Amino acid sequence: MKAKEYSDLAARVRASSGDHPIWVGWGIIEEIGERIKYIFTPPTVYVISDDRVSEHARMVQVALEAASIPAHIFMIPSGESNKNLETVQHVYKWLADRKAERGHMILAVGGGVVGDLAGFVAATYLRGMPFAQVPTTLLAMMDAAIGGKVAVDLPQGKNLVGAFYQPRFVLSDVKTLGTLPARELASGWAEAIKHGLILDKELLATFEKNIREIKSLDPEIATQIIRDSVAIKANIVSQDERETLGIRILLNYGHTIGHAIESATQYTQYLHGEAVSIGMMAAASISKSMGLLEASDVERQRTLLSNYGLPINVGALDTADILEAMKSDKKTSRGQINWVLLDGIGNAVTNNRVPDDYVMEALDFVLKDSSEEDELGIGC
Repeated sequence: MKAKEYSDLAARVRASSGDHPIWVGWGIIEEIGERIKYIFTPPTVYVISDDRVSEHARMVQVALEAASIPAHIFMIPSGESNKNLETVQHVYKWLADRKAERGHMILAVGGGVVGDLAGFVAATYLRGMPFAQVPTTLLAMMDAAIGGKVAVDLPQGKNLVGAFYQPRFVLSDVKTLGTLPARELASGWAEAIKHGLILDKELLATFEKNIREIKSLDPEIATQIIRDSVAIKANIVSQDERETLGIRILLNYGHTIGHAIESATQYTQYLHGEAVSIGMMAAASISKSMGLLEASDVERQRTLLSNYGLPINVGALDTADILEAMKSDKKTSRGQINWVLLDGIGNAVTNNRVPDDYVMEALDFVLKDSSEEDELGIGC
């Protein structure tokens, strides 16, 4: 059996380094030993994980060794604050002590922090080692594990040191999400809802019609909607692997202000999806000010995000801090941010000529506490 024949294949990403499969299924993590052999058989696998998902990492290790593939595990401290060059240095030393070779594989088991950091290590150690992703958070399944963007943070901003480095495969076992806190699940749904907002009205409608089943991780419905959402991102990555054609940038809807909020709060107050949710509300405000989005659509977005337990505004942040953090946005060119906006639901566009007044209005729109929510004038 070849990898493409698995019924849970969500997509194949076409990349300059070759195609690779993304599998999304229920209870498939234990099959990783047999599946990896359809890609290639590494002499040794180095599993990089964090202490919050040690059970999944051990499960992967057992499955690999059952397939006669030796596997070692390195646990990094959990949390975005550890996605830095200091942690990378520790992993480099661990690999060197174990005499890792180019033909060996690095396997990320965990959330986006683990995937980003492990991928960066794989891209740089020995000038590149084979790499694969086993995301165990919804956010990582939806976003970080797909597309080959690997990076670590600097004090000045998020993901400022990194590379494009594609995995050999991505295996997402939706069953593993059952151990996640509700807040982390909600954070992941933000990226999936984003895919519907920017490109797929039908996907968005599915999120609106099946809230209870999706939030409770119904094995059939939740797995299918994750598979559908993953396929959207995989298709965009296949068209614009290195974000040079103006297609992949559409995936950054909500990320400009979202990343700024994360940076301004030192990555300690909001999960990534929560910050993106707030950022999407700001982007919707700008879209409305630009005459691209109806007030009813802004309200529709707000209602859906709220129904999935996501924040739509934030209090106690200084506008100046957000503006300063935005200066490090990777979509900035010659001092102008290339904003991702909505020209109607399901149709994302870019615009680098957004008036400063509209940006300030958008920040006022989201930098409010919940008691002031009714004063935001969405329906005006």
